[in-house]
Amino acid sequence: MRQLANLSALALGLCAGAGPAAPALADKPPRWEYAELKFSRVLAPPPGVVRQPGGGVPVAPQVVIRWSTAEEEVEEKGWEELADKLKAPAPKKEGSPATVHKLRVLNRLGADGWEVFEHTGTDGTTGTATWLFKRRAP
Repeated sequence: MRQLANLSALALGLCAGAGPAAPALADKPPRWEYAELKFSRVLAPPPGVVRQPGGGVPVAPQVVIRWSTAEEEVEEKGWEELADKLKAPAPKKEGSPATVHKLRVLNRLGADGWEVFEHTGTDGTTGTATWLFKRRAP
């Protein structure tokens, strides 16, 4: 009987193994930085012209592109100007100017670790568009 008890204890010990290990301490959850890229194209009178009610003042499209983070805000009047301000590499070939320079901006932001996680509005060449970005904080 004693041998049976010893064998049972041995079998139970082999099946149970060393027991569950203590749970590992969880890594700190990642911290994120957030930013916004906003494109607006509106029809407005040329600079310096005051539009009178019922007046026939011509309007021209005006573009404003704003890159905002918690530390800074940059506002430019076109994709090329913003790409240059962000020090994006010059394009190798000229294509559709708005598209080429918009992609220069997006490539530069990606190289800086920013990822788009939400986009609303148009494609960023007409109307209004907003891109929300995030990246891991150091």
